[in-house]
Order: sequence, then structure tokens, then C-alpha cells
Amino acid sequence: MPFSHKFVEVQPHLLVRKEMMGILPLIDGLVLDIDGVILDVSRSFRVAISKTTQYYFSKILNWGGSSTLIRPKETQLFKLAGGFNNDWELTYGVVLFYLGKSQKFSSQNLDFLRSEGESLEEFTEKVRDLGGGLKTLEKLIFSSLPQGQQRKVTELWRKDVIKRVFQEYYGGVDYCQRLYGFNPTLVKQKGLLNEERVLMDREKIKFFYPKVAVITGRTGKETVVALERANLADLIPSHLVLSDDGGVLKKPNSEVLLSLGIKMQTRVGIYMGDTWDDLQTVRNFGKIHTQMRFLSCIISRKRSEAPIYIEGGVDILARNPNGVLSFIIKSKEMEEESGAN
Repeated sequence: MPFSHKFVEVQPHLLVRKEMMGILPLIDGLVLDIDGVILDVSRSFRVAISKTTQYYFSKILNWGGSSTLIRPKETQLFKLAGGFNNDWELTYGVVLFYLGKSQKFSSQNLDFLRSEGESLEEFTEKVRDLGGGLKTLEKLIFSSLPQGQQRKVTELWRKDVIKRVFQEYYGGVDYCQRLYGFNPTLVKQKGLLNEERVLMDREKIKFFYPKVAVITGRTGKETVVALERANLADLIPSHLVLSDDGGVLKKPNSEVLLSLGIKMQTRVGIYMGDTWDDLQTVRNFGKIHTQMRFLSCIISRKRSEAPIYIEGGVDILARNPNGVLSFIIKSKEMEEESGAN
């Protein structure tokens, strides 16, 4: 992991901004993202985005070609662009990107669309430079097309169908009914959520109980299932969970941290996430005039992303969330011993 003179590498792959070292023992509240922090979703949501995009073009629109339009690891490009905390919206964005490209090149061949013209990396960099999110992506696509092509793209961009396919892949025959209220009719297989792996150690989270909260882009029902599968449902009460059910209070709005911080009555909290939106949530919170404080912690397993988060002002950057909690707990215990002596 690249090193910066502003950081201390307290353990391998665990960087702490120097000026935050003295604050770690004061942390009394813990706010967690689910995806990438509590659960490894590299084989669930990321795969669902890839498979849904492919299914939509190959099975719904019946376009030819076999190239994979977005690989699971490439979904991170949209996460780094910001504003794509909701994976349904991320999938809408990928589909719209290729629909726009199809109009520009007058092609409905997936091999051609994948290999020619602007790449996903180039496009998401533009989206990021303009502020990120689906609305920014829409403006970029539609503003580049004449009105006739805009109408054609709008006709083909059926978000209700895209969402349905996504839900069937993610929930599958075993969870679709509970999560979304219907049985799958297009994709009849076990849900990809079965592939999620628990990352966090329950005992380390328990150290901060009852001041433990969750902010997530998942729906309420998806969140309940995730916390059950992670064996954390009893440690995180429902009033300390902020899920995304279509309301306005979502990341990177600073109000999400303020709301949870007040409920937890925390003085110094830490928010642990894995995307650009997570970092921006803490940075936006820092602009509020309040005595409450939150540190940012980003979990990133990719060396290439470290400079982005370091330049973005992250306080703690690590590969392993348990390593971060262990270090904070150790810092607090050492502080207490020092005070006792």
C-alpha cells in the first residue's frame, strides 16, 4: 500500500493519519457500512450487476454477441465515481451507457459495443469529474444524442425490468419472495446472496455495544437478512439502522451520521465504509457545526485505490476491518491503563 508522510503504518496494510493517533482512544461510537465491511459482496451484488446487464441485452433486448459488458470487478469504477451507492441505480447506469453507445455507433452487437469507442473507465472518470451519480450519467448520455436517438434510448431503458432481473439474481428462488414479494420467473436459481461471506468479528463489534449503528444502500429487508446472516442482528437495534428505501436521507448526506450520532449519544465516532460516497459522508459531516466528531475509515483491498482515498482526506485506510477495530480497542485499553497509573 502506498505510504504518505502524513500517515503512520501501525500494522501491515493499516494506515492512520498522524493527527488522528491521539483521537483513537476517544472513539466511543461505531457506524458500519454492510457491503465490503460487514460482508464481502464481491460474489453477490457485484456479480448481480454484471449478470443483470448481460441478461437485459442478451435475453430481453435479444442483441447479439457474447462479450461481457461489465465484469464484477469493474463495478468499482462506478463506486469510485461517487453517487452509486444503490446497486440498482448502478445497473441502470451501465445499461444506459451501452444504450447510448449503441445509438452513436448504430450497432446492437455486444462484442462491438464492448470493444469500440469510450471505455467504462474513461466514461466513469467523466461522471466522477461532474459530480457522480445516475442523474449526472443521464445528462452525459442524453446530451450527447440528437432527439430521435434520445427517444429510442428512453424506450429501451426499462428500469422496472432491469430492477426485476437484478432482484431475481440476488434473491433467487430462496430469498426473492421474502425480500421483494414475488417468486422469480426469469432466473430460477439460488440467490447470489448465498455467496456473501462474513468479514467482521462479532466480538470486536460487541466491544462498542450499544453504540453500534449501520448505514447502508440496501433496502430495509435486505439489511435485516444481511445482519441475520452476519449474526449481528442482536447487536444493532433497528433504530440505529439507516437503510435505503427510497427516502432522501442517504449517503453522502451528512445528516445520516448526525442522526445516528445523536441517537447513540456519541462524542467521537468512526464510520467504516468502502466507497467514495462513504468517505464523502464523513467529509460532509465535518462541515456541520457540532461538537460531535466522526473519523473516516475506508476498507480497500486494492493497492491502486489507496492514492485516491489518501488524497481525498481519509483518516484510516485498511484492508481488514477487524484489524482496525483491534487497533482502536488496544489504543483505548492502553489509554485506560495509562490513566490508572
